[in-house]
Amino acid sequence: MRVHTPLVIPALAAGFLSLTGTAFAQDADAVAKAFEATLTQGGKMTVSHEGDVSGGGDEVAINGLTLTPSDGGTVIAFDEVTLTGVAQEDDGYTADEIVFNGGSLSGDATGTIGNVRLEEATFGETPEAEQETPGLLFHRLVGSDVSVTPKDRNEPVTVSGFTMTSEDIVDGVPQTSEGSVEDLVVPGSYVPADQKMKPSDLGYDELAFNVEWAGSRDPESQDLKLDKVALTLKDGGTLMIDGNLGNVAMPGAETAAQPMAGIATMNVSDFTLRYEDDSLTGRILDYYGKQQGMDGDKYAEQLAAAVPFMLSAMQNADFQKKVSDAVSTFLRDPQSLTVAMAPDKPMSGAEILQIAGSAPQTLPDVLNISVTANQSR
Repeated sequence: MRVHTPLVIPALAAGFLSLTGTAFAQDADAVAKAFEATLTQGGKMTVSHEGDVSGGGDEVAINGLTLTPSDGGTVIAFDEVTLTGVAQEDDGYTADEIVFNGGSLSGDATGTIGNVRLEEATFGETPEAEQETPGLLFHRLVGSDVSVTPKDRNEPVTVSGFTMTSEDIVDGVPQTSEGSVEDLVVPGSYVPADQKMKPSDLGYDELAFNVEWAGSRDPESQDLKLDKVALTLKDGGTLMIDGNLGNVAMPGAETAAQPMAGIATMNVSDFTLRYEDDSLTGRILDYYGKQQGMDGDKYAEQLAAAVPFMLSAMQNADFQKKVSDAVSTFLRDPQSLTVAMAPDKPMSGAEILQIAGSAPQTLPDVLNISVTANQSR
């Protein structure tokens, strides 16, 4: 699998490769032709340039580059694309950097892209029309100032910056990846009108997020290590995930067509879900307390007192007490809430689902699930 480059630039898709080559003089038109042919993704895109192609040697500039989906959708145009450190290697080219400047969107969505930079890129010289994946791969992606407005919306979703770095490429797929998205801002108007609790009810005019991730997969053992996946709502809180999973198949058409099959065969060694509060819990308690004619603190006390009764159906007294104590502590003083599982031996998704269906009250003990509140990591 390789990167669908025209989709990566505005949407941060994945797929990277780090290659080196010996630089020597390149014909600018030949490089531009190979680069544009790669971007067509075997006919899925029509790629053209309205301006001239300039440069030569190890630097090439393409002016007025436009990418048009063959089946409609969103057209992406850039004022200028500059390739530097260009060298020919094997049946393609490498470039130290490819910089896309002055992007604009039209069609299904409108908007702008400040710039996108691909580092340590490689692209095929003569990609075949029947190839399943495009030939533009890269090691690192950096971008900034993205604004996208879907055609059925009046306000844009914006991103101030993003980065994505990958290592250990196997068959075109990165096995190690980390990255971030900074200031992903979603207008409050995007929340469905019929939703009972709206961002404005919690004091938000817009929802601003940061995203971070880091992880790696061993292609031989198929073990996946999630070092960090974090979603932060500004002035709200952060939800984090980490853990170790086994028998994780390589992403592809087969796994996409049968996702449940992948879940059934995947196994869990350990997994942690943690939420760190930064006012969101208090805002929600205030909202629901107001519905009951009381302030947030009184509503939290009322809710904490009701937690043991709400958990009685679990039929696992020890675990019920652990959950009740943790949730009650968190409601009275919202700092953090952590749920972790660490079974004595890795358990497959099929085993977990089987126990959940036949003896759900034993699942917390089998998985060694712990629930804690207001504890440091």
